[in-house]
Amino acid sequence: MGFAWVSRWRGLHGNTRGVLLVMLAMGCWSVLDACNKQLMAQGLAPQQVLFLQASVVLALWAPVWLATRGRVLHSRRPWLHLLRACFIVTSAWCAAYAVSHLPLADASALLMAGSLFMLPLGVLLLGERPHWLRWSGVGVGFGGVLVILQPGAEAFQPAALVALFGALMEASLGVVLKKYSGTEHPIAVLTWSQVACWCTFGALSGFALPVVPANLWPLLPVVAVAASGIYLGYFFAYRAGDASAVEAGSFSLLLFSPALGALFFAEQPDTAFWLGAGLLVCGIALVIIEPKGHAR
Repeated sequence: MGFAWVSRWRGLHGNTRGVLLVMLAMGCWSVLDACNKQLMAQGLAPQQVLFLQASVVLALWAPVWLATRGRVLHSRRPWLHLLRACFIVTSAWCAAYAVSHLPLADASALLMAGSLFMLPLGVLLLGERPHWLRWSGVGVGFGGVLVILQPGAEAFQPAALVALFGALMEASLGVVLKKYSGTEHPIAVLTWSQVACWCTFGALSGFALPVVPANLWPLLPVVAVAASGIYLGYFFAYRAGDASAVEAGSFSLLLFSPALGALFFAEQPDTAFWLGAGLLVCGIALVIIEPKGHAR
Protein backbone atom coordinates (compact mmCIF):
# COMPACT_ATOMS: atom_id res chain seq x y z
CA MET A 1 0.00 0.00 0.00
CA GLY A 2 2.75 2.42 1.02
CA PHE A 3 4.88 1.41 -1.97
CA ALA A 4 1.96 2.03 -4.35
CA TRP A 5 1.50 5.51 -2.89
CA VAL A 6 5.20 6.25 -3.35
CA SER A 7 5.02 5.00 -6.95
CA ARG A 8 2.08 7.26 -7.70
CA TRP A 9 3.89 10.20 -6.13
CA ARG A 10 7.03 9.60 -8.17
CA GLY A 11 4.92 9.21 -11.29
CA LEU A 12 3.65 12.75 -11.03
CA HIS A 13 5.23 15.48 -13.15
CA GLY A 14 8.06 17.16 -11.25
CA ASN A 15 6.35 20.55 -11.35
CA THR A 16 3.13 19.01 -10.02
CA ARG A 17 4.99 17.45 -7.10
CA GLY A 18 6.70 20.76 -6.47
CA VAL A 19 3.41 22.69 -6.42
CA LEU A 20 1.89 20.20 -3.95
CA LEU A 21 4.93 20.48 -1.67
CA VAL A 22 4.74 24.28 -1.76
CA MET A 23 1.04 24.02 -0.87
CA LEU A 24 2.06 21.95 2.15
CA ALA A 25 4.60 24.64 3.04
CA MET A 26 1.88 27.28 2.72
CA GLY A 27 -0.29 25.41 5.20
CA CYS A 28 2.63 25.57 7.64
CA TRP A 29 3.20 29.24 6.80
CA SER A 30 -0.39 30.22 7.58
CA VAL A 31 -0.17 28.44 10.95
CA LEU A 32 3.15 30.17 11.70
CA ASP A 33 1.74 33.59 10.80
CA ALA A 34 -1.28 33.02 13.04
CA CYS A 35 0.98 32.01 15.95
CA ASN A 36 3.28 35.00 15.42
CA LYS A 37 0.34 37.38 15.20
CA GLN A 38 -0.99 35.97 18.47
CA LEU A 39 2.41 36.49 20.13
CA MET A 40 2.74 40.03 18.81
CA ALA A 41 -0.75 40.78 20.11
CA GLN A 42 0.78 40.35 23.58
CA GLY A 43 3.06 43.33 22.94
CA LEU A 44 6.11 41.48 21.62
CA ALA A 45 8.07 43.28 18.87
CA PRO A 46 8.60 41.49 15.52
CA GLN A 47 12.33 41.01 16.20
CA GLN A 48 11.55 39.41 19.57
CA VAL A 49 9.09 36.99 18.00
CA LEU A 50 11.57 36.07 15.27
CA PHE A 51 14.34 35.52 17.83
CA LEU A 52 12.01 33.27 19.80
CA GLN A 53 11.02 31.44 16.61
CA ALA A 54 14.62 30.75 15.61
CA SER A 55 15.40 29.58 19.15
CA VAL A 56 12.62 26.98 19.27
CA VAL A 57 13.43 25.72 15.75
CA LEU A 58 17.09 25.24 16.62
CA ALA A 59 16.11 23.50 19.86
CA LEU A 60 13.86 21.14 17.87
CA TRP A 61 16.69 20.02 15.57
CA ALA A 62 19.54 19.95 18.10
CA PRO A 63 19.06 16.18 18.78
CA VAL A 64 19.53 15.49 15.04
CA TRP A 65 22.85 17.36 14.99
CA LEU A 66 24.04 15.42 18.02
CA ALA A 67 22.90 12.06 16.64
CA THR A 68 24.77 12.63 13.37
CA ARG A 69 27.75 14.34 15.05
CA GLY A 70 27.16 17.39 12.92
CA ARG A 71 27.45 15.61 9.56
CA VAL A 72 24.08 16.94 8.39
CA LEU A 73 25.39 20.49 8.80
CA HIS A 74 28.27 20.08 6.37
CA SER A 75 28.04 22.35 3.33
CA ARG A 76 29.81 22.22 0.00
CA ARG A 77 28.84 25.80 -0.86
CA PRO A 78 28.89 27.89 2.33
CA TRP A 79 28.87 31.18 0.44
CA LEU A 80 25.36 30.39 -0.83
CA HIS A 81 24.20 29.93 2.75
CA LEU A 82 25.62 33.36 3.56
CA LEU A 83 23.80 34.95 0.62
CA ARG A 84 20.60 33.16 1.57
CA ALA A 85 21.00 34.40 5.15
CA CYS A 86 20.86 38.01 3.95
CA PHE A 87 17.66 37.38 2.02
CA ILE A 88 15.99 35.32 4.73
CA VAL A 89 16.60 37.81 7.52
CA THR A 90 15.10 40.60 5.43
CA SER A 91 12.18 38.45 4.27
CA ALA A 92 11.38 37.21 7.79
CA TRP A 93 11.33 40.74 9.24
CA CYS A 94 9.14 42.04 6.40
CA ALA A 95 6.67 39.18 6.87
CA ALA A 96 6.48 39.69 10.65
CA TYR A 97 6.02 43.45 10.23
CA ALA A 98 3.28 42.98 7.63
CA VAL A 99 1.43 40.40 9.75
CA SER A 100 1.52 42.71 12.79
CA HIS A 101 0.13 45.72 10.86
CA LEU A 102 -2.28 44.15 8.36
CA PRO A 103 -5.13 41.64 8.51
CA LEU A 104 -3.74 38.13 8.19
CA ALA A 105 -5.41 37.48 4.82
CA ASP A 106 -4.18 40.77 3.28
CA ALA A 107 -0.60 40.29 4.52
CA SER A 108 -0.54 36.73 3.17
CA ALA A 109 -1.90 37.77 -0.21
CA LEU A 110 0.77 40.44 -0.60
CA LEU A 111 3.56 38.12 0.50
CA MET A 112 2.41 35.67 -2.16
CA ALA A 113 3.53 38.13 -4.80
CA GLY A 114 6.90 36.39 -4.52
CA SER A 115 5.48 33.85 -6.95
CA LEU A 116 5.09 36.61 -9.51
CA PHE A 117 8.66 37.83 -9.04
CA MET A 118 9.99 34.29 -9.42
CA LEU A 119 9.16 33.96 -13.10
CA PRO A 120 11.41 36.79 -14.40
CA LEU A 121 14.09 35.86 -11.85
CA GLY A 122 13.95 32.24 -13.02
CA VAL A 123 14.50 33.37 -16.61
CA LEU A 124 17.31 35.80 -15.80
CA LEU A 125 19.20 33.84 -13.13
CA LEU A 126 18.28 30.17 -13.54
CA GLY A 127 18.03 29.84 -17.30
CA GLU A 128 14.44 28.57 -17.18
CA ARG A 129 12.30 28.83 -20.31
CA PRO A 130 8.68 29.24 -19.22
CA HIS A 131 5.88 28.85 -21.76
CA TRP A 132 3.39 31.59 -22.57
CA LEU A 133 0.79 30.31 -20.11
CA ARG A 134 3.16 30.96 -17.21
CA TRP A 135 3.70 34.52 -18.38
CA SER A 136 -0.08 34.95 -18.66
CA GLY A 137 -0.49 33.57 -15.16
CA VAL A 138 1.98 36.13 -13.83
CA GLY A 139 0.03 38.94 -15.48
CA VAL A 140 -3.29 37.74 -14.08
CA GLY A 141 -1.76 37.21 -10.63
CA PHE A 142 -0.24 40.70 -10.62
CA GLY A 143 -3.68 42.06 -11.46
CA GLY A 144 -4.98 40.25 -8.38
CA VAL A 145 -2.35 41.94 -6.21
CA LEU A 146 -3.39 45.36 -7.56
CA VAL A 147 -7.05 44.62 -6.81
CA ILE A 148 -6.18 43.70 -3.22
CA LEU A 149 -3.99 46.79 -2.81
CA GLN A 150 -6.61 49.08 -4.42
CA PRO A 151 -4.02 51.63 -5.61
CA GLY A 152 -5.04 55.25 -5.22
CA ALA A 153 -7.05 54.89 -2.01
CA GLU A 154 -4.39 54.86 0.69
CA ALA A 155 -3.71 51.31 -0.39
CA PHE A 156 0.04 51.65 -0.67
CA GLN A 157 0.50 52.06 3.05
CA PRO A 158 3.96 51.31 4.46
CA ALA A 159 2.98 47.84 5.71
CA ALA A 160 1.76 46.83 2.23
CA LEU A 161 4.98 48.05 0.60
CA VAL A 162 7.02 46.21 3.23
CA ALA A 163 5.07 43.04 2.42
CA LEU A 164 5.80 43.41 -1.30
CA PHE A 165 9.50 43.96 -0.61
CA GLY A 166 9.44 40.83 1.55
CA ALA A 167 7.90 38.96 -1.37
CA LEU A 168 10.79 40.06 -3.60
CA MET A 169 13.26 38.83 -0.97
CA GLU A 170 11.36 35.54 -0.77
CA ALA A 171 11.70 35.10 -4.55
CA SER A 172 15.43 35.80 -4.27
CA LEU A 173 15.58 33.10 -1.60
CA GLY A 174 14.01 30.72 -4.09
CA VAL A 175 16.69 31.42 -6.66
CA VAL A 176 19.45 30.64 -4.16
CA LEU A 177 17.63 27.53 -2.94
CA LYS A 178 17.26 26.23 -6.48
CA LYS A 179 21.00 26.69 -6.94
CA TYR A 180 21.91 24.30 -4.14
CA SER A 181 18.84 22.12 -3.50
CA GLY A 182 20.46 19.28 -5.43
CA THR A 183 23.73 19.26 -3.46
CA GLU A 184 22.99 20.42 0.11
CA HIS A 185 21.34 18.46 2.91
CA PRO A 186 17.88 19.86 3.78
CA ILE A 187 18.71 19.98 7.50
CA ALA A 188 21.81 22.06 6.69
CA VAL A 189 19.70 24.55 4.72
CA LEU A 190 17.15 24.79 7.52
CA THR A 191 19.75 25.06 10.29
CA TRP A 192 22.01 27.70 8.78
CA SER A 193 18.99 29.81 7.81
CA GLN A 194 17.75 29.72 11.39
CA VAL A 195 21.23 30.41 12.77
CA ALA A 196 21.28 33.60 10.66
CA CYS A 197 17.89 34.63 12.04
CA TRP A 198 18.93 33.75 15.60
CA CYS A 199 22.08 35.89 15.39
CA THR A 200 20.43 38.86 13.67
CA PHE A 201 17.21 39.09 15.66
CA GLY A 202 19.00 38.04 18.83
CA ALA A 203 21.30 41.03 18.46
CA LEU A 204 18.28 43.30 17.90
CA SER A 205 16.64 41.84 21.02
CA GLY A 206 19.72 41.89 23.23
CA PHE A 207 19.76 38.07 23.11
CA ALA A 208 17.00 38.05 25.72
CA LEU A 209 14.13 35.68 25.08
CA PRO A 210 10.77 37.45 25.47
CA VAL A 211 8.42 36.52 28.30
CA VAL A 212 5.58 34.45 26.87
CA PRO A 213 2.37 34.13 28.92
CA ALA A 214 1.87 30.60 30.22
CA ASN A 215 -1.36 30.16 28.27
CA LEU A 216 0.60 30.64 25.02
CA TRP A 217 3.36 28.12 25.76
CA PRO A 218 1.59 25.44 23.66
CA LEU A 219 2.21 27.68 20.63
CA LEU A 220 5.99 27.24 20.86
CA PRO A 221 6.23 23.62 19.57
CA VAL A 222 3.68 24.54 16.90
CA VAL A 223 5.93 27.43 15.82
CA ALA A 224 8.97 25.11 15.66
CA VAL A 225 7.20 22.46 13.57
CA ALA A 226 5.46 24.95 11.26
CA ALA A 227 8.66 26.93 10.56
CA SER A 228 10.52 23.68 9.82
CA GLY A 229 7.74 22.54 7.52
CA ILE A 230 8.08 25.70 5.44
CA TYR A 231 11.80 25.19 4.86
CA LEU A 232 11.60 21.46 4.14
CA GLY A 233 8.56 21.81 1.89
CA TYR A 234 10.26 24.48 -0.20
CA PHE A 235 13.55 22.57 -0.31
CA PHE A 236 12.04 19.43 -1.82
CA ALA A 237 9.70 21.44 -4.04
CA TYR A 238 12.60 23.25 -5.69
CA ARG A 239 14.44 19.99 -6.05
CA ALA A 240 11.42 18.51 -7.87
CA GLY A 241 10.59 21.16 -10.48
CA ASP A 242 11.18 24.57 -12.08
CA ALA A 243 11.28 27.40 -9.57
CA SER A 244 8.96 29.56 -11.68
CA ALA A 245 6.35 26.77 -11.77
CA VAL A 246 6.40 25.38 -8.23
CA GLU A 247 6.27 28.87 -6.67
CA ALA A 248 2.73 29.15 -7.97
CA GLY A 249 1.70 26.75 -5.21
CA SER A 250 2.15 29.60 -2.75
CA PHE A 251 -1.14 31.08 -3.94
CA SER A 252 -2.77 28.30 -1.90
CA LEU A 253 -2.09 30.45 1.15
CA LEU A 254 -5.40 32.07 0.24
CA LEU A 255 -7.11 28.84 1.29
CA PHE A 256 -5.63 28.93 4.78
CA SER A 257 -4.98 32.48 5.99
CA PRO A 258 -8.53 33.88 5.67
CA ALA A 259 -9.89 30.89 7.58
CA LEU A 260 -7.35 31.29 10.40
CA GLY A 261 -7.84 35.06 10.45
CA ALA A 262 -11.58 34.64 10.83
CA LEU A 263 -11.25 31.85 13.40
CA PHE A 264 -8.69 33.44 15.73
CA PHE A 265 -8.78 37.19 15.02
CA ALA A 266 -12.36 37.85 13.84
CA GLU A 267 -11.05 39.22 10.53
CA GLN A 268 -13.40 39.34 7.58
CA PRO A 269 -11.77 40.01 4.16
CA ASP A 270 -13.58 42.57 2.04
CA THR A 271 -14.91 42.21 -1.49
CA ALA A 272 -11.72 43.57 -3.06
CA PHE A 273 -9.72 40.84 -1.33
CA TRP A 274 -11.90 38.06 -2.71
CA LEU A 275 -11.85 39.53 -6.23
CA GLY A 276 -8.07 39.77 -6.08
CA ALA A 277 -7.87 36.28 -4.61
CA GLY A 278 -9.90 34.95 -7.52
CA LEU A 279 -7.45 36.47 -9.98
CA LEU A 280 -4.51 34.99 -8.05
CA VAL A 281 -6.10 31.54 -8.18
CA CYS A 282 -6.63 31.93 -11.94
CA GLY A 283 -2.97 32.91 -12.17
CA ILE A 284 -1.81 29.71 -10.48
CA ALA A 285 -4.02 27.63 -12.77
CA LEU A 286 -2.37 29.18 -15.83
CA VAL A 287 1.11 28.72 -14.40
CA ILE A 288 0.81 24.99 -13.63
CA ILE A 289 -0.76 24.00 -16.96
CA GLU A 290 1.83 22.32 -19.18
CA PRO A 291 0.94 22.75 -22.87
CA LYS A 292 1.56 19.82 -25.17
CA GLY A 293 5.21 19.78 -26.15
CA HIS A 294 6.35 21.55 -22.97
CA ALA A 295 5.69 18.90 -20.33
CA ARG A 296 8.87 17.08 -19.37
